[in-house]
Amino acid sequence: MKNILLILAHPNEESLNHYIASLIKDQMSKKNYVEYVDLYKSEYQQGFYKLENENTKERIYFQDKITKADEIIFVFPYWWGSIPAILKNWLDWNFSTNFAYSYENSKPKGLLKNKKVTVFTTTGAPKFYYDLTGANRRLKNMWKEQIINFCGMELSSFNIFGGIDTKIKNINKIKNRVINIVNT
Repeated sequence: MKNILLILAHPNEESLNHYIASLIKDQMSKKNYVEYVDLYKSEYQQGFYKLENENTKERIYFQDKITKADEIIFVFPYWWGSIPAILKNWLDWNFSTNFAYSYENSKPKGLLKNKKVTVFTTTGAPKFYYDLTGANRRLKNMWKEQIINFCGMELSSFNIFGGIDTKIKNINKIKNRVINIVNT
């Protein structure tokens, strides 16, 4: 049984992101322990990050969840070429120096070894548009190189669902892909 930390960053409960996170939780809970965190509803809300912030009860809470997790799954929309501000703030707070990484001889050393990361993100524009402009590659590289590898973790899967609409045919296709990904 693995410990899964599932992080959702979308304010609308009717969103596809909520649906995907719910589907992941339901599927993975059959064989794993899943800790589900909706950043917009968490009782451990973290205010805007400032460098002088110390270890708060919220940081201690989330870093404990990260420490215990075998895998971290992120679900969020791809907004304006980036991630939602609430998720960026969460990363700034919790993937901190001497917890997620350190420096040895001026070189970064990842401290979150033996953790896998899976990313699910959605876009309104068609996926091919983001492929043509290089936006998908930039987002994946940012996550892989500047967050995941930098902190010593391993990218398990990076999934972008583009051209999102609510037609049942598209939702069923996404549902089947998510189920296949989380069950492999």
